[in-house]
Amino acid sequence: MVGSANNFFSSDEMSVRGGQGSDEVLVSQAVWDYLAAAGQPWLIDFQDKQGLSAGIIRRGERGGCCAVRLRPIEGSRSGGGPGMMEEGPISNETRKAFIDLCRCARKEMSKQDGGPKRKRSLLPCVGVGVLEGDGEGSLLPTQPPQPRRSQRQQQRYKKPAEEEACVVLSNSTSHNESGQRKMEVSCSMMASSHNQSHSEADDYTSCSICMGDMVERTTLERCGHAFCRLCLDQAFKVKRACPVCRQVYGQLIGTQPATGCMMVERDPDLELTGHEGYGCICIIYSFPPGLQALEHPNPGVRYPGTDRVAYLPDSPEGNRVLGLLSRAFKQRLIFTIGTSMTTGMHNVITWNDIHHKTSLWGGPHCFGYPDPTYLVRVTEELREKGITAD
Repeated sequence: MVGSANNFFSSDEMSVRGGQGSDEVLVSQAVWDYLAAAGQPWLIDFQDKQGLSAGIIRRGERGGCCAVRLRPIEGSRSGGGPGMMEEGPISNETRKAFIDLCRCARKEMSKQDGGPKRKRSLLPCVGVGVLEGDGEGSLLPTQPPQPRRSQRQQQRYKKPAEEEACVVLSNSTSHNESGQRKMEVSCSMMASSHNQSHSEADDYTSCSICMGDMVERTTLERCGHAFCRLCLDQAFKVKRACPVCRQVYGQLIGTQPATGCMMVERDPDLELTGHEGYGCICIIYSFPPGLQALEHPNPGVRYPGTDRVAYLPDSPEGNRVLGLLSRAFKQRLIFTIGTSMTTGMHNVITWNDIHHKTSLWGGPHCFGYPDPTYLVRVTEELREKGITAD
């Protein structure tokens, strides 16, 4: 189901707040990652002064937070006060000091991200990176996603081998051999034309699936590609899309767990880098734990629940992508169940090749903003799954 909410929590409440016990604090994943990296000296100083160690015990809390537990270091006095015994409970003053440390880290992050221009510079996120292969948070820098090309586009942008050879040979000749270069270029054009006509003839008589001669030739109406009838029937059982150009035929239904929900919240005061002048759309995907169905890898096996948070600019383009994502979610295409490429865990909910921005900052390497071509790329990914504006 798709829900909506009109108001956010305040930024400070969402970035850090008290947890279930006196020794537990819920911290935005982005703030904790900052403390573990650029803000590590602050964290070490706090631990030394208080005689405590701080570490994550749970991830994926509500609002994209992680649970951090404060533990006394063996041989020191916990809670930061002389009246506390070793291994005793954590005092409220000590927990408040850690919360203040996290809020200071958040303010420092706000200054580095542009400071006074934004009323709010951060919201909690699942991780500084995602994904990914499967879209989950990761601190490892990855190459920004590249636009996909069909086989026909790849052939269009690929130079024939004869032409490349002639170009190399042509560059190595002297100016006195211009006549020879012209002959080489002419040969290249003739070879290219011959190869193209030969390739078209092969495409007409051979099946791109089995690579054999066409048997009971069946031509797809929209894209014009042809295959053996039995080969196409088998391919459509897996995915109702052209095996060559990925043109979708009919409505594609995915394997996303049916019990999840998609909620949309808007913050008019938060601006994403590269989309100044617009607010922020926050998408929250929430899935309870359940059992795998027949379409999943291991029917009957349990999978854990998860919450994911993603961000879009509240601009005309961002709202158009939001509408497409909503349709994809209803068709169960956003997620699937499988093996996480980030953690290596099996039988978990993972992203399904529709990339999301799970961080507000850091650029493409951290799956955040700015990323000038993101909205174009994700629109193309949705189009390949049959989700278009018309």
